[in-house]
Amino acid sequence: MSRISPEAAAAVLAPETEKVFLHLLTIEVSGGAVLRFVDNNQNITSRGSEFAAAGFTVILPEQTDNAPRPCRLAIDNTDLSIFQTIKQAAGRDVTATVCVVMADTPDVYERGPLKYRLRNVRASKEAIEGEVYDFYLADRKFPKGTYTPEDFEGLFF
Repeated sequence: MSRISPEAAAAVLAPETEKVFLHLLTIEVSGGAVLRFVDNNQNITSRGSEFAAAGFTVILPEQTDNAPRPCRLAIDNTDLSIFQTIKQAAGRDVTATVCVVMADTPDVYERGPLKYRLRNVRASKEAIEGEVYDFYLADRKFPKGTYTPEDFEGLFF
């Protein structure tokens, strides 16, 4: 289990605080396209990378013993380049990485980086949405083919 900094712990436990926690979202498409967003009203730089201010919500999967359930990611579709990049990603691996930082110390990851697979991406004029999976293969049939009495009568007595 990762620990947060003493400053973040004090901010979380304080009745009132001026500290602001932000989510850094990096979307990587196999083939090179990278999108970086922060849920803030202004751009920030973290560890040398520029994160563009954008409205987004991410609900991350819970890590339980049960089969993983897909969770949601929605980004406001305010820029045509976001839509074009996501459209080009069809059929490719798309990875979403989420980090939590405090606004006054954006280079210190309080939580993360947490890597997920982004699948079933859809875009509308309002938002770009997708499902976030923490275990890419756990929700897939493996092996792909199955043996059934209808298809393989000799295997079943």
